Amino acid sequence: MSRKKFILTTLILTTLLTIFGIFTAEHYTSRPSFCGSCHIMHKPFNSWDKSAHRTVACVDCHYAPGEQHSIKAKFKGLSQSFSYFASGDHEVRRKAWIEDASCTTSKCHPNQEKQEKKIKYTEKVVYIHKTHFDKKIEGQSIHCNTCHLHVSSDKHFEVPMTACFLCHFKNTEFNKGRAKCSLCHEIPTKSLQAQKDASKPDEKPITHKSLEEAKVPCRSCHYELVQGNGEIKEEGCLNCHDTTEELEKFSDMKLMHQEHVTNHNANCFDCHRPIQHKKIEFLDPVRESCTVCHPDHHYYQKLLIVGDKRKNITSIPALMYNVKTNCIGCHLKEVIKDGEKVMHGDAKACASCHTDKHELMMQDWKDKAIEEIKNAREIEKDLVVLIEKAKTGSPGENLEQAIKMMEEGRENLYIVENGGGVHNQKYSIQLLDAAMNNYEDAIDLLSEDEDDEEVDIDCECVDGKLKCVDEEAEAEAADNDCECDENDELVCE
Repeated sequence: MSRKKFILTTLILTTLLTIFGIFTAEHYTSRPSFCGSCHIMHKPFNSWDKSAHRTVACVDCHYAPGEQHSIKAKFKGLSQSFSYFASGDHEVRRKAWIEDASCTTSKCHPNQEKQEKKIKYTEKVVYIHKTHFDKKIEGQSIHCNTCHLHVSSDKHFEVPMTACFLCHFKNTEFNKGRAKCSLCHEIPTKSLQAQKDASKPDEKPITHKSLEEAKVPCRSCHYELVQGNGEIKEEGCLNCHDTTEELEKFSDMKLMHQEHVTNHNANCFDCHRPIQHKKIEFLDPVRESCTVCHPDHHYYQKLLIVGDKRKNITSIPALMYNVKTNCIGCHLKEVIKDGEKVMHGDAKACASCHTDKHELMMQDWKDKAIEEIKNAREIEKDLVVLIEKAKTGSPGENLEQAIKMMEEGRENLYIVENGGGVHNQKYSIQLLDAAMNNYEDAIDLLSEDEDDEEVDIDCECVDGKLKCVDEEAEAEAADNDCECDENDELVCE
């Protein structure tokens, strides 16, 4: 064989062997068993091997259709190889993101077939893909792996109920909108009365439907079923971000969903705390939540402590407010009220931080506030009498203004009366002064109306004597102290 033929034959064989080697390597490295041979892939491989997708090769999902043989895919594979050899880790640190196109191919889960199909998620809950894709949250484009997540070593991926709860209960009212129970649950129709007497078939039973028609709040019986509000874990941002510019944007919901969910950079629970939705002991959650029975508890106390500017009143925050002392700092005395332990304010708390003299100060403030409130109430009574009198007579032009002033005064008085003047003495004094000024100014206004009011008495003076058309007119003249003057003119006070 000539040298030329030898070289040509060698090149051809080398080329063929190279091509064969590439295809062999391609085939070998595309097998799931090759993926599972890496020490960091043992857990993912084992969970895949036990899943319903164990007949689907890793590359069929982890590369988008048509991407497997691309240059991009080769570099992606090389980067994974370098990670394998360079890392001593025993598990995958970054979760894989599967493109929707890998899931919705004609041989897997075609879109048209899946969109309208009712899928039995649990025995009681039916899921429809289209409903969820159509009703997405602001800034969020839902992908397959928005809900289908790898959350445990036992399952390759799953739809955890916590993902459902976060979207359905976050920023919603109980049993309203996307949190409505009937979206996922069939509402029971049987009677709720265990003691229902079968011998009285005509007696209307109490059911969920009858309670709904009667507008009985669902929380009356099911308050404990939703716990948590899915708040943002601000500390979680630091796992990926460390610049002030980025961290300042965390409250922009639209941007956060766009960057993290739509762009496949995080799953919901990288940022949100979970919301629980399950049956638990039903009394304690209600008993331990003050706001159930007291939706705006200690509202007036807070107004006093904050001491915000109001009409004719300057801003005077309490001294305790400026040093951020909360209720616990002063309410140290345990008393029994209506059979329950209640923490009351204790003058000894003042002395513990200040001086012994301060122990007497709290009672002094209380006494002064009570005395001023009593004075304000006395003036208010006089004003109420005048207003009622004006209403039954001929309402003057100042009546409406006087009523408005009375309401403004009452609002200031309520703050001190219900909030306890001791929470901010200086601010309380301002409020009480403003209330009494309102009352007194309103009394002055109504007095002007009385002065301006003309008395129309059906009587006249004849030869210095009062003559009235009837007894009713005589009584009215007497009530208004009417008499005849020296000019024989009728004069009434």
